[in-house]
Amino acid sequence: MPVTHATQVRADVERNRAAIMTGAIGLLGVEPNASMQQIAEASGVNRATLYRHFASRDQLMSALHAKALDDSAEVARRLPADGPVVAALRAFLDDAITIGERYRFILMYHRTDPGLFDVEARATVPVLKAIRRGQEAGEIDPRLEPVFAAGQITMLVIGVIGLVERGAMTLEQARRQAQISFGNTLAVPVR
Repeated sequence: MPVTHATQVRADVERNRAAIMTGAIGLLGVEPNASMQQIAEASGVNRATLYRHFASRDQLMSALHAKALDDSAEVARRLPADGPVVAALRAFLDDAITIGERYRFILMYHRTDPGLFDVEARATVPVLKAIRRGQEAGEIDPRLEPVFAAGQITMLVIGVIGLVERGAMTLEQARRQAQISFGNTLAVPVR
């Protein structure tokens, strides 16, 4: 099939957007207050190209936040439909911490796009299903509301990243503490 001018332009647009997202993630991970000019340079595009894709820093940050949620949702969708739930949720927590570390600059940025709350809620659906399944199997405390338990997992990720960001713990120390806290939060109480 011949490549048309429109097809080539679309491919260029997608390639530039991907380069901007990748460049922004890399740069903002080490320099959260980087300017749009610095983001353009890190992305290998000029400022005009950056602004054609994202008219403001807020738009860029919303797109990056959505990407972080997409990455988290992808990990959540891999939660198994059967088998032990707590072990699967522990692995999910570990993967979510890795994603949180990659996008830690999002935690330091004021979220201005209320539409992302719906995206967050949809990304949590597989986790809620796993928690309910764990409650039915007797692995997870049935007194916990699944939405609260899922929120606790999210807060563990945020807590880990915050502790690492301010230098209070290494990533591995905080990751271990999150796993301990996870078990204490969700486990069926000993009678």
